[in-house]
Amino acid sequence: MRKLALSMVVALLTVVASALAGEKQKDFNFNAQIGIAEITEAGDGCLTIFNPTIQENQKIQLVVLEKQQKVIEKKILKTLNATCSRNPETPRDASFYSFPIDKDEYFPPAIAVVGFAGVFKTTKGKVQADLDGDGAYESFRSCTSNEGLHLTVWAGEALKSKRQWHEYYYLGYDVEPSCKPADYNE
Repeated sequence: MRKLALSMVVALLTVVASALAGEKQKDFNFNAQIGIAEITEAGDGCLTIFNPTIQENQKIQLVVLEKQQKVIEKKILKTLNATCSRNPETPRDASFYSFPIDKDEYFPPAIAVVGFAGVFKTTKGKVQADLDGDGAYESFRSCTSNEGLHLTVWAGEALKSKRQWHEYYYLGYDVEPSCKPADYNE
């Protein structure tokens, strides 16, 4: 009898914990939980985000937007008092954090996701995740303008659903434009 009661309590706690985890996910804030990750000239990791509450050792996932997208997990090392970004157009009211970079590691400016406990999946070379817990997988995209990158997160398929998040990253040199108006228009 005790064993059955204990099993029922464990099962109930599992259901409650799952429900709370799902509820927590529905509170996802695209503006405060998504930022830009990059490698600095000195070879350190830099996170630029509009969120001053990120703590040391907090896990972040970097969605690297190369031809075959991938997710890299990192941990925040420390809060920085000034910008660490190479982007001269970075807003000064953003928050800046450092994270470690492995020797010989390289990736272009990536989308960083903070405080997401769900699963990232890769389908046909594209990363997806149900960030806001609505049952639909968000997608991630990077495209070029004349001199920079538009990094975006979409409610579903890129360019065919609502754009949830957008930031511009100025490269400082000419690139071949690949963006569509939906990537950057309000």
